[in-house]
Amino acid sequence: MLQLSRFHWFLAFVALMMLRVAVGYHFFKEGTVKIHDGFTAEYFLASAKGPLAPYFQGMLDDPLGQRKLCVVDRNNQPFENVEGESEKDDVREAVSIESDFDTDPQLTFAIWDDFVDRASQHYKFDEQQIEDANLILTTHEEELAYWLDVNRTELIQHFSTSSRLDGFDRDGNQRDKIAIQVTSLREQVDTIRKDRGKKVKGWSGEVTAIWDSLENQVNSLAAAGKSSLNGNQKAIYPLHRPFAQKYSKLQVINKIIPWFDLVIGSLLILGLFTRFASLLGAGFLASVIATQPPWIPGTTPTYYQAIELFALLVIFATCAGRIGGLDFFLFNRRSNQNNNHENIASQNG
Repeated sequence: MLQLSRFHWFLAFVALMMLRVAVGYHFFKEGTVKIHDGFTAEYFLASAKGPLAPYFQGMLDDPLGQRKLCVVDRNNQPFENVEGESEKDDVREAVSIESDFDTDPQLTFAIWDDFVDRASQHYKFDEQQIEDANLILTTHEEELAYWLDVNRTELIQHFSTSSRLDGFDRDGNQRDKIAIQVTSLREQVDTIRKDRGKKVKGWSGEVTAIWDSLENQVNSLAAAGKSSLNGNQKAIYPLHRPFAQKYSKLQVINKIIPWFDLVIGSLLILGLFTRFASLLGAGFLASVIATQPPWIPGTTPTYYQAIELFALLVIFATCAGRIGGLDFFLFNRRSNQNNNHENIASQNG
């Protein structure tokens, strides 16, 4: 057996304690930043690759951005490639952007009307404020309709040609082999995907700005009119968007992850329930790595997450919370209780 001096044991204990605190501080810092600045796992989940990609992307409210951009497929069929003007006309008949949202319940302005009605009740609007709110609603209806009309052709072209790139992922074996084995082609495909993603992100930002403007302007009526509920001014009343389901998996993840990081970090720093915290943290990092498997070409590097994952496994295996942590007192208390029970049992025996 390897013999170590007390000094070497001391160094080992200090190193384990520092490792635990350092990893804990990183989790804690990530949690506080996410809580303060806001957090969404949307882009992280959307970029998932590998065999588990469909599972992670399935957590998204609107994976392709079609609902937010009001693109619908009337026939519920895959989009066809668009090569010329005649084909574009055919696509417009089958795949359209609804300027009159009444044809698709999920994309109607009814949710906007509902928001104005609820905001009116929330803030106790008078008749003039309700009239102003409805005018704001009408203005934004027209703004979104105009935006859709201006971008209609480009949006249809974008979504109708998405299957060209999807073929590299789902079509037979030859295409997939070429995309994986030929570096230049793979990089070209990744570049095209990133460019298409940036384009959707830009459109998405413009549409979101319209929704945000509606929300802010209706809420500003309360401040302008000094409306209140039970005598107290309330925070901004939220506008639910049809492309962001309130209780969807994504929304739950967005709320849990910041606090998860904060709690895990705090437990590791304090050395409290360390094995439990380190195991949960390791599982979380394993899920992050699973979204970007290192053996899949073109994935985002996850070396840092892997290093921290192994560090957490070391903390778990060595019970590092008992070294300079609160687990030391819990462990001693439990040991003393067990010893007392054994002494009582031996005396009774």
